[in-house]
Amino acid sequence: MPVWLDAIPEKAPKVARPGTRRWLLFLAFVMLGGIALTLWCWTSERTGFVFWFTALGLPFCTWGLLFGLRRFAYKAEQVGAGSRNAEREALIQSEILRGQRCAWILGTHIQAPAGNKADDLLEAMKVAAPVIDFSCPRGCDKPVRYAALPEYQTDLTKALKAAVNKLTTRVEGIVKPLPPELPCWLMLDCDNDLYPLIEEQLKADLSLKTGRLFRLMAGKGLGAFDAWLDKRWDAPGILVAITLSLPASPREEDADAVSMVVLSNRKANAWPDALRLHRPERGSETTLTKTLTRALLWSKTLPNELKGSWISGPTLTSGSGWNNACEESEVEFSLSEDNSSIDPVLGYTGHAAPWVAITLADAAFEQRGVQVIAAQPAADKDDVWIAVITKEEVRKESPKNV
Repeated sequence: MPVWLDAIPEKAPKVARPGTRRWLLFLAFVMLGGIALTLWCWTSERTGFVFWFTALGLPFCTWGLLFGLRRFAYKAEQVGAGSRNAEREALIQSEILRGQRCAWILGTHIQAPAGNKADDLLEAMKVAAPVIDFSCPRGCDKPVRYAALPEYQTDLTKALKAAVNKLTTRVEGIVKPLPPELPCWLMLDCDNDLYPLIEEQLKADLSLKTGRLFRLMAGKGLGAFDAWLDKRWDAPGILVAITLSLPASPREEDADAVSMVVLSNRKANAWPDALRLHRPERGSETTLTKTLTRALLWSKTLPNELKGSWISGPTLTSGSGWNNACEESEVEFSLSEDNSSIDPVLGYTGHAAPWVAITLADAAFEQRGVQVIAAQPAADKDDVWIAVITKEEVRKESPKNV
């Protein structure tokens, strides 16, 4: 389940101490009332111990009993509030520790109009030459101005088979040095009309080439990765996240993309230089500052340690919300030079946008350092995912390497 720090109740307020002045006034009222009532109702001689105890001692003892009960209740409330606050702090620390789980990026693969390697995409971003052009997608009769992969327009079935072959071959090379008993999970996210054409073939080829059983996850995108960190954390495992964004009816400025990221929830000895993808945080345009702060908390990274960002999605590229969030979080990288907007050059890749940004950040890490990615997986939804990529190797919760 996601980490919801906001769902934790607020700190119990400080218990109000009984007002001494009020209780002294109440004592005077009780004493005067007791004396008056005794004098009014006493019919015998007004002397002796019984009379004076009734007039003075009984009211004072009654007040003392009430005052003692109030003090006891005050102390009990103090202990209860302290206990609740201690449990709350322990829960917060536990949730933060759970939120700071991460995965190592063992390898990536990308197929986009700008190139079939991450370095090709980085070069296109450096040159800032848009690859968007008019093309006729498979679900439209008229050309649309977007970044297309033409092979998927001419013969979709053949192109998908070739893509599956490349993806599975790449996965085979990545997982080969890892222990064969590791549980493997597959996250497949593609357009609805492509599932019947690719799902079974992909699972069969993965099992055939790697000799491992891949279990298909129910979730999609970074939400599935988030759930995998929680549900499959106790045992070392592998997650292969494959995304195909090949819309039949794309919008202008969209782009086709095929991406793959192989993740491990333990540091792999075979991949000592693997970067870490920290738990992503989901937010919206109005909560970008808070979402960025949480993503930094999950990665145990200070704002001034960030060296750049990769953003994708209409909400992030068209408005000033992301820049404002960075400024309010007091990041120190240049928002004009190190804040890379993917869509104007490579096009908007929809549900593949987070993985394209992760692939670019992974490839650019050696030159740029700690990166943050922010992506909007669906243009018609306000959800924005933010995650940090680092290379720190210290993690208290990791039991061992694989």
